[in-house]
Amino acid sequence: MKVLALDISTKTGWCIFQDVLLTKYGLIKNPKKVGEYGKYPWSYLNACSAMGQQLLKLATEEEPDAIVIEETNGCSKSRYTQKVLEFLHCCLLDRLAVYMTDTPVYYINSSEWRKTLGLVLSKEDKKNNKKLKVAKKLSEATGKKLNRVELGIRGITNKKHVAVRYVNETYGLNFRIKDNDICDAICLGTAYIKGCSVCDGK
Repeated sequence: MKVLALDISTKTGWCIFQDVLLTKYGLIKNPKKVGEYGKYPWSYLNACSAMGQQLLKLATEEEPDAIVIEETNGCSKSRYTQKVLEFLHCCLLDRLAVYMTDTPVYYINSSEWRKTLGLVLSKEDKKNNKKLKVAKKLSEATGKKLNRVELGIRGITNKKHVAVRYVNETYGLNFRIKDNDICDAICLGTAYIKGCSVCDGK
C-alpha cells in the first residue's frame, strides 16, 4: 500500500510510504508570500490555489492508495493564518474531488498521531525547560546576559523538537528543527501505518 502524508500549510511537508517503508519526503512552498498574489482577499485564494495545484501534481504523480492529512487545529492566534490554512485544505480537497475521486482521504488530529507514536517531552526535556525559564527570569532581574553554554542548558524543547528527534532516531536521518514540516508529515504517515485513529468530522 502506498500512502501520501501531508502536513498542509504555506510550507507543506510531505512524504511517501510504500507499505511500512519511508521512500520519499520533501517540502512544497509557494515562491511568493500570500500578500504578493494580488489584492486582498483574492491574494488568499490565488496563493492557496497555487499550493493546491502543486499538491495535486504531487498526488497525481505518486498515485497513492491513500492520502493522509493532518487535521487543522483550533483557531490560530492570527485569524489570517487560520484563514489561509483553511483555504489551503479546501483548495486541495476541491481538486482531489475532481481528479482523484477513487483515492481515499483521511484526516488525523495532531494529538492522535503524537499519542500513537508516544511523542512527549522527556524528563530531561522538562528539566531543561524549567532551568531555562528560571535562568531567563534571573537574567531579566539582574540585567546580566543569559549564557546557556555556561549554565549547561540548551534552548527550549517543544513538540516540534520531539517530532524531529523521533524521525531522526526512527529513520536514521539528520533533520534539524527548520525541517519540522517534513518531520510532522513523516510522523503523521508513520502513525497512520501503525493504525492511528482518523477523524470522522465530528
